[in-house]
Amino acid sequence: MIIALWCLFTVFHLGMTISLAAAFRRYRQRDNHEKPFISIIVAAHNEEKNLKVLLPMIRNQAYENYEIVLALDRTTDSSLKYLQNLNDDKIKVIEIKDIEEGWNPKKYALKSAIENATGEWLIFTDADCQPSSKTWLQSITNQISTRTDIIIGISPYKSYSSFLSQFIQFEAFMTAFTYAGRTLSGKPYMAVGRNMAIRKTFFIESNGYDDIHSIQGGDDDLFIQKNASKENIRILLGAESVVFTEPERSWKDYWNQKVRHLSVSSYYKKTDQFLLGLNHFSHLIFIVMLFYFTTHSFFLPMLLFYLFIKLVSYRFASSKMEININYILLPLVDIIYAVSIPVIGLWSKLEKDIKWKN
Repeated sequence: MIIALWCLFTVFHLGMTISLAAAFRRYRQRDNHEKPFISIIVAAHNEEKNLKVLLPMIRNQAYENYEIVLALDRTTDSSLKYLQNLNDDKIKVIEIKDIEEGWNPKKYALKSAIENATGEWLIFTDADCQPSSKTWLQSITNQISTRTDIIIGISPYKSYSSFLSQFIQFEAFMTAFTYAGRTLSGKPYMAVGRNMAIRKTFFIESNGYDDIHSIQGGDDDLFIQKNASKENIRILLGAESVVFTEPERSWKDYWNQKVRHLSVSSYYKKTDQFLLGLNHFSHLIFIVMLFYFTTHSFFLPMLLFYLFIKLVSYRFASSKMEININYILLPLVDIIYAVSIPVIGLWSKLEKDIKWKN
């Protein structure tokens, strides 16, 4: 009976892995020659150092028909002075001194920037991000069609030699693997706000963040939960379209970050919560029971089969997403991921005082 249940969970988890990887075969690059005026939306809180890196990279984009709308959220550093000294007519600065009651600070900053944006499309990124190429903006507009209202991209972490960095890169890959694969399967459920575009008229017609304005986090995935459909969303893949960001530098900071991110999943649709939860639970059960059966003759063949499916699936998907992971560490990071995500997810539901970076 135990072996039968283990096999059932294994089939579900590996089946999910294969189906997500297979979905990447459906990706088709568009080549839209139109160049609509776009507004790049950035909310920043004491980000002078990061803005000095991000803004020159945006200003160096091959795409020229844009504005940058920067919402400075109660800054106490020299961000405003730095922006004023730039005297750049492409940059529109919104200075926020007070948050409207009941609003999450970042959503309020984003809302303020959007209200002052004049572009047909809103391109979202964070102050601590770095586009991978000079054609990042062009790669986004290439995906635009008359039926498209939302475009979501990939935003991996920069990779360093430390084991923590390698694990965070793997965890980011798994997140992107899941939401990109499901989007390509016609079942979008989340995105990352570091690399996302929304048609402004659609954002307004959808009432923007009004329904989720008080929730900590979720300006990206909860908007997708509420407004994305098989017909109106596109996934953006390719080396030129990636946006990098810095990983956390300690396990404690990583833990706190994941608690914040996973806490938002409580607001997902019940079907998404069930499928994602079942996949993580099946993954955990497989790992636990595999070690329980270490003395059995089928242990090694099962382990090799499992790793083969994961390796083939992940290599195919990573070649499309341009996220490089360390395959030598795959067995170890896969085990840690299988155990940590359910634990952190449970912790996020029990934690009463989840603090977001404001």
